[in-house]
Amino acid sequence: MSLRSEIRSAYDEITPPAPALQAQIRALVASESKADLHSRRLRRNSMTGLRGAFALVAALLVILIVATVLVGGQVWQDWNAFTHRPAPAGGGGQTELVQLESRQLVLPTPASHADCRSGPFSGAGSYGKGPIFVDGGGTTTTSWGVYFHNLAYADADTNGPILVRASDLFTRQSVVFVGQYAAGPVVGQDTVDGVVVEQRTELAFDTSQALKRPITHSTQKKFSWPFVAGVPSSWSGSTAWQIDGVGFTEVFVAC
Repeated sequence: MSLRSEIRSAYDEITPPAPALQAQIRALVASESKADLHSRRLRRNSMTGLRGAFALVAALLVILIVATVLVGGQVWQDWNAFTHRPAPAGGGGQTELVQLESRQLVLPTPASHADCRSGPFSGAGSYGKGPIFVDGGGTTTTSWGVYFHNLAYADADTNGPILVRASDLFTRQSVVFVGQYAAGPVVGQDTVDGVVVEQRTELAFDTSQALKRPITHSTQKKFSWPFVAGVPSSWSGSTAWQIDGVGFTEVFVAC
């Protein structure tokens, strides 16, 4: 039985009848009913609002999960593609460089310093017979050895990468290269002109890396590559150089 019915039963049992009291009781019952109805509406609206909020949160979570799966899947695909990327196709610059590195060094082996002959030289007096030539430059001395600031140049177009390797003619120690264009395995470290550098056993460059303008006014130097080569303090004073490119190999000696 509801509160309203109970109040009315109590009222019916009251004798003698009291019209004023009856009106007050009915007004009280009506106000209680309205309050009860208002409370139920508030609870219903509150629950409806909560259900709407929960539904919105759930929808956002679903969207977030789907987006995470899609983005994560794409990231995984990109990483997997990167880590399993195939080697460059034949003819690529890196592949050509590897092919040049596979060429055997064929350097002269003089019996003594007296048998060592520098050259060949270009008509301008540079080391080499072309298409790549080398000019010597200034030096820097460290506790490890001596570094030569040289210049390689070409007087005509060349295709693909160019690989330079050199060694001491008599100790057979590798000449090292530092700074720009140095390539190949790292064999040591030194400080040259105040800069810490890695010593590497190769020099690699191509025409896309050449200076915009020749380092001198000579029209012969169409492409120029300044580089730094180093020899240990125990070197013999004589070196042999092999320069490999697409379609050519050249060797020169500096005694």
